[in-house]
Amino acid sequence: MTGRSNRFRVIWRLRRALVLDVLLILSAGAAAAWWYAHVRHGVTGPGFPLDDAWIHVQFGHNVASGHGFSFNAGVPSSGSTAPLWTLLLAIPLWAGIGPIASAIGLGQVCLLVAALSAMALARQVTHSRAAGVLAGLAVVLTPRLVWAGLSGMEVPLYAALVTSALAVYVRALTRKDDVGAWWGVLAGLAGWARPETFMIVPLLVGHWWWTGARDEHGRLRRRWWLAPALCAVVIAAFVAFNLWTGGRILPNTFYAKTYGMGTVLSWAEGRQWDALKDAGRYPLRFLEEVTRWQATQLLWLFSGALPGVLLLLGLLGNPAPAGGRLIVAVLLMMPVLKALIAPEPGIMVHDGRYVAHLLVLAIVVCAAGFAGMHRLARPRWVVPALAVAALAQLGAVVDRGAKVYAAEVKNINDLQLVT
Repeated sequence: MTGRSNRFRVIWRLRRALVLDVLLILSAGAAAAWWYAHVRHGVTGPGFPLDDAWIHVQFGHNVASGHGFSFNAGVPSSGSTAPLWTLLLAIPLWAGIGPIASAIGLGQVCLLVAALSAMALARQVTHSRAAGVLAGLAVVLTPRLVWAGLSGMEVPLYAALVTSALAVYVRALTRKDDVGAWWGVLAGLAGWARPETFMIVPLLVGHWWWTGARDEHGRLRRRWWLAPALCAVVIAAFVAFNLWTGGRILPNTFYAKTYGMGTVLSWAEGRQWDALKDAGRYPLRFLEEVTRWQATQLLWLFSGALPGVLLLLGLLGNPAPAGGRLIVAVLLMMPVLKALIAPEPGIMVHDGRYVAHLLVLAIVVCAAGFAGMHRLARPRWVVPALAVAALAQLGAVVDRGAKVYAAEVKNINDLQLVT
């Protein structure tokens, strides 16, 4: 009885700690979102900072009213590059909730999921509760991610799905009895929310084949194929959906923005010189642009980036945590793959609208870096103090982000909506 009672107390403490962490992150996120709304209220009425959000609403209304996936009722169209967001948006619209409340409410839920997934991922690779809380708080306080949750766009959805897929995947790596089926579903759904995130699939499947799917003797585990198979089914459904609505394997809006450039496409069309030129100029440029953007967004928190990379690679005094190298590979390879496959539009279009998942993963890396520095620092209070200061700095610049958001909403309300 004593042993069972002790286990109960441990489980209770762990669950209570988790609830407290979630409430803290939820409160911080609610406060940041409220301030954005408060500042916007002083400038203009409710709305969205991009007119694309209203396109999603139009598609969502038609889905909710039984007119199919269409902009003009009854005429199937693949004019949404993020069909999963549009389909989810149709649910509150069908329930009679207003378009602005539907989109922003859904965005806030997705941003919270992204924050909690970042918290889980940071805890998994560091075994530190503090690192997890730091990551979760940073996600809901980083101005660009606060903007994403209020944008009415798919940004927080695909960021949440990518981060959740990685968190579930790392859990499967550390639990040998787990076949990790859900990471395949989540990775596939991320592409439904933003086609560029399909680039995570070959990285996950490749790592799973070489590492996660094998036992300590190097033999493939039972049902190792389940997660890749489920991912393939989800991707096949995406292709079928686009063929039905637009006649191509990807949304028509994706093709409209890629301009037919890129190393892979140029090489396939026999333009080897163009392919080599693109391979030489885009990958390093995209990596530099994304890294500089992350540093600009995260400010003092970015001081944990290099220690975090070293910790995840196993170069900071401890063996590399399960999945650590994969996280670094995703951060480095996704801009490179984007550069090789579809360099136009540029990777930083709309101030990172298409790479928000990389910002969330950068936060996880920085939180891991703070955990690593804390183990080595003397006196030990220095790193926690720096972490608190970094969060305070993010909170302080929320006001600046709110003013930008308000101006963008006013622009859409006064120009596009009136027109």
